[in-house]
Amino acid sequence: MITDGANRILVRFMEFVRRPKEPAAIMGVAAYTLFIMFLVAVVNSTNMAWGVYAGDRLIAVTADASVARATISRLIDESRAKGENSAQLEGLTIKKAKVAEGVTAGGDLQAAVREACMPRVKGVELVVNGKALLAMNSRKEAQQLLDELKAPYAGQDGVTRFAEDVRLVDAVVDKKEIVNVGRGLEIVRIGTKKTATYQIKDGDTLWDIAGNLGVSVEKLMASNPGLRPSRLQEGDVINLDRVENLINIETVLTKVVTEEIGSPVEERKDSSLFAGERRVLAQGRSGKREVTYEVVLRNGAEVERREVNEVVLEEPQPKVVATGTRTLLASRGGGRLAWPAVGYISSGYGPRGGGMHTGIDIGTAYGSPVGAAESGTVIMAQWYSGYGKCIDISHGDGVVTRYAHLSSINVSVGQAVERGEFIGRVGDTGIATGPHLHFEVIVGGRRVDPMRFL
Repeated sequence: MITDGANRILVRFMEFVRRPKEPAAIMGVAAYTLFIMFLVAVVNSTNMAWGVYAGDRLIAVTADASVARATISRLIDESRAKGENSAQLEGLTIKKAKVAEGVTAGGDLQAAVREACMPRVKGVELVVNGKALLAMNSRKEAQQLLDELKAPYAGQDGVTRFAEDVRLVDAVVDKKEIVNVGRGLEIVRIGTKKTATYQIKDGDTLWDIAGNLGVSVEKLMASNPGLRPSRLQEGDVINLDRVENLINIETVLTKVVTEEIGSPVEERKDSSLFAGERRVLAQGRSGKREVTYEVVLRNGAEVERREVNEVVLEEPQPKVVATGTRTLLASRGGGRLAWPAVGYISSGYGPRGGGMHTGIDIGTAYGSPVGAAESGTVIMAQWYSGYGKCIDISHGDGVVTRYAHLSSINVSVGQAVERGEFIGRVGDTGIATGPHLHFEVIVGGRRVDPMRFL
């Protein structure tokens, strides 16, 4: 830019040139011309500086080209030491530039070049369990992200915290990796997909597996293309895809609840009852207690409950039960009855068809041998109503065993028999749907479940 003084000199010179008076004046014109050329050169030289260019783009200016070269060289060395791509720095050029403003100082020059060419800048990393999860521009933005993750659970009583070790660490990060708060929330909430396996066990169904794992059958099918639920084989391996949260929110709170205390059972031996028999002497009563729990919620769902205090409000009363110790007889069976026939239980003791089935049915082939369940005396050996051909054996102390629907009877009333002795054969006499042995145990005139004594 030409100064006001230079402008005045130039105006006076032009007036002189238009009106020369003598040869000496002509010589003066030439001298003035040289002076003006020198003046313009000096003025222009004060407005020249060295520009740092990335292609045709001017990114910084400096008064000293050597300073620019040294700055660029230092940044290239730093970039190479970090294993970064320094191609952009190496492609910079330095050439004279005409500028209207002042030059860039040393520190500003370095910052301008770094900003234009280097891929890494100062930022903040969100570190989870020692591993950098994502990068952000500032601590303020990173803290905002963490606050928004906690926000849905902040209204609950108790202390809200991260389940993982979550930290904000100042770091030099790649500019391309920096995310804003919105994108950071998406990354954290999407989580990471993990695949585990499950080996099929005997009796497993896809519906059982899905129910136990808390996933849908459709999801299991999607994770295992080609899987056929009707053809699961023991030992087969299926994939179980699940999503794990990158950051989990835990809330620790205290809960006080009133709970029922179950009535304890107090057993008393009773020699008047046969082994396996039980009689309730007192029903008992439940109690109450006030319990304080420390409860841990993870992402709103309870994952742990620990009892920290208990106050008993009402003591429970025990249920008293008499259990029999009396054996059927001091016999070779040691107090248990022998099975009267070889077969399977086709019908058990209990309600059946609107009535009461007072014994067990042992399914076996027609004509199979029947043996006495215990030593005793035959007190009945005849046709007995719907029982058909029937044998009753008394074992003393009010214990009787009954064998019904026989095809043949091979003992007589008053005959003493030994445990396991042959007494008749299986049939289908009386009211029977097919060949089987109907077997009963009668104690004190009351028919009881034979399975308690076999």
